[in-house]
Amino acid sequence: MDRVKSLLKELDVVVILGALLLVAAIFRASTFYNLDNLFAILELSAVLGIATLGEALVLIVRGVDISVGAMMGLAGTLSAFLLPDYGMAAAVLLPLLACGLLGLANGLLIEKGRIPPIVATIGMMWVVGGLAGSISSGRLIPIQEQAFQNIALGSIFEVVPLFFVGLLVIGVVALFVRSNFSIGRYVYAVGGDEGAAYYSAIPVSRIRIAVYGVAGILYGIAGLLMASYVRSGMPAVGKGYEFKAITAAVLGGIALTGGRGNLLKAILGAVILIVLYGVVTAFAVSPYIQGIIQGCILVGAVYYATRHD
Repeated sequence: MDRVKSLLKELDVVVILGALLLVAAIFRASTFYNLDNLFAILELSAVLGIATLGEALVLIVRGVDISVGAMMGLAGTLSAFLLPDYGMAAAVLLPLLACGLLGLANGLLIEKGRIPPIVATIGMMWVVGGLAGSISSGRLIPIQEQAFQNIALGSIFEVVPLFFVGLLVIGVVALFVRSNFSIGRYVYAVGGDEGAAYYSAIPVSRIRIAVYGVAGILYGIAGLLMASYVRSGMPAVGKGYEFKAITAAVLGGIALTGGRGNLLKAILGAVILIVLYGVVTAFAVSPYIQGIIQGCILVGAVYYATRHD
């Protein structure tokens, strides 16, 4: 019986995803199951999945990051600003560098400044949002470069978007590091028992700061993908993604108390959210009702997680 319960717990996100797909198949197959819609779902799943990986890592070390959406907006805006004059390499690398440094700044504020994570990252959200707005002068910056647009248009066999392949690659790398390198074990040790980690000579502060830096880079990648998807740089393009990322991570079993959680299931949590939005859209649900649904999902996911920790 215990083994059955354990198996069901491991499969819970898969069951939810399957149920959503079944509902769509029964009631809205013609609207939901068309190639364009499924392609878009995979692309948006990749964007949210990569952002969720960053948030999941932060949650594992007992942190939280509210600057996710702002970082995404900055990456896309800065990339669109740099593309015409500085080329593709600068438009990709510099935004990622900026987001990584801002992520490190989050970690430093929390570890060295002793500022609570939620306060530090809310402050960073406003700072980063202001930077993105200054770069764009509050306006949308169109992206004309075909090479950058092709990131969103590319696919394998015209079915699987390159976006989603990128998500899978990043997910596999994260799992490989988790399983084969000491840094992966340290991340979970810091979140599981900070005192024990400290007395085991694990550099707790440096690990947590590094995690915020890596998370910033992941948010930057998600922002670049979104900029390619919408073919423009917009400071507000990632608005709300911080809460979507937290919801997806918790849905995937990442413990809010730190130290536990499967990164692959966190990615599946992101896919579930995007599929849910697709199903809701197929049913032509009012945007106001969608907001209610999103709030209920977040509260329900946290409730479920706290009862099954």
